[in-house]
Amino acid sequence: MDLRPVYEYIDGNIEETVRMLQEYVRRPSVSVEGAGMRECAELVADHYRALGCGEVEIVDTETFPGVWAYYDAGAPQTLVNYSMYDVRSVGDRSAWSHDPFGAVLEARDDLPAVLYGRGALVPKGPDIAWLAALGAIRAVTGALPVNIAFLAEGDEILGSQSYAGLIDRYRDRLRGIAGCVYPRAAQNRRGELPLTLGYKTFLTFELRASGRSWGRGPVEQAAHSATRSIVDSPAQRLLQAVTTLNSKDGQIAVSGWGERLAPAAVPEADLPLMERLASRFDGKPWSEVIPGLAGAGVSVFSEDLQGAEVLTRYVYGSSLNIQGIYSGYTGPGTRTYTIPEEATARLDARLVADASPSELLRALRHHLDGHGFEDIEITVLSAYPGSRTAYESSLVQSFVQAAERAGGDVVVWPLQGYGGPWSIFARDFGVPLVFATGIGYGAGVGLPDEYIVIDGGGKVAGLPEMQRFYVDFLIDFVTRAQGGNPGQSASYR
Repeated sequence: MDLRPVYEYIDGNIEETVRMLQEYVRRPSVSVEGAGMRECAELVADHYRALGCGEVEIVDTETFPGVWAYYDAGAPQTLVNYSMYDVRSVGDRSAWSHDPFGAVLEARDDLPAVLYGRGALVPKGPDIAWLAALGAIRAVTGALPVNIAFLAEGDEILGSQSYAGLIDRYRDRLRGIAGCVYPRAAQNRRGELPLTLGYKTFLTFELRASGRSWGRGPVEQAAHSATRSIVDSPAQRLLQAVTTLNSKDGQIAVSGWGERLAPAAVPEADLPLMERLASRFDGKPWSEVIPGLAGAGVSVFSEDLQGAEVLTRYVYGSSLNIQGIYSGYTGPGTRTYTIPEEATARLDARLVADASPSELLRALRHHLDGHGFEDIEITVLSAYPGSRTAYESSLVQSFVQAAERAGGDVVVWPLQGYGGPWSIFARDFGVPLVFATGIGYGAGVGLPDEYIVIDGGGKVAGLPEMQRFYVDFLIDFVTRAQGGNPGQSASYR
């Protein structure tokens, strides 16, 4: 297939694509605040209808609506497109130099045109670029070369509480899928972009102690702390329960978890990938290369790990983390003295384990009961399995080849601590994932003045380059699936 007519269509319609993106960014969808979520879901549904999806459904969930759509090309292969439409909170609006939902388009430093707005980079910019690329293929050729099942959520920022239910709702329709894709503009200024082959089992839960469930301490409301000599404290009980979950040296001590966890060591099959990673990062500060460390000021690592041990433990280590503990009065002054009637701790676990999330949660309950904390309540916020994708899979190879043809430098991670419902596609359906990565550049996710590059002036990839990459990736995948010679028709400018 000669892709040049498709590329020409993309270039000729870039203004319309930018207009679509501006409309999307101007539609607030901050899930932690809850405003505008249904309206944004309806816009997402309209996008799928405009592409030509014969099935489009807005699905109510326990949080915010999900959106299902299906494009039936009558093709042998079907891909599922994970997506999300919720964005992070704006924070302090005075710190923004642009309206967070204004979708302003202007130059930035040495970049001719960027588009500002909350969600411009994650997820709305890449989502519009992907849909516009699919639309370009359809406009030029008459149809897409694959069937695509779209399944978008509105509560990813809340921990994807509804997505497992959305998958279950359409499980029969998803049988036979060939892979899952979720594009993002993930390059840095050097052109590097990550490719993650594996995700850890991911649990987020709250532990709650209360006078009511314990049968001791305040029940109806907080008691004055002057009575602490005769009144038990639910807050202290919570702390006592939490301290049983880790050993004194910080290792996971939950009964029934240890034997299910893989050792924090490089499996033999991953040695070549880890050697390439270590070589790539040689001499660079870990804060620059390990996701999530930038700006944290970490200078000493757990157990005084050094050198390659840091990378190995990050990739293959399991962890149980306390996100926060909240209880009682913590405001200014000393006027209010309380014995709180309840206390809550939020934790997350990222585990290299073959056990299912339900098995691990049952073991957690058994652990607390065995230590005398039957009254401690467990509220599960999210629970998703781990997964692995083979580097040799056709979907991954199509991604790598298309990214390299687009000038990208793919950094392959065998495993990372991030996790979520996308792993269900790999574990339950046995398909490869290409998730949260792709050609394109922007910055400021979760910060003021989030932006995505529209015109990179040849310095970084912009919106047209993103679309051409998506086209090449998809056509490469279809060509491989049909036994053809991939990559021969792509022509990047």
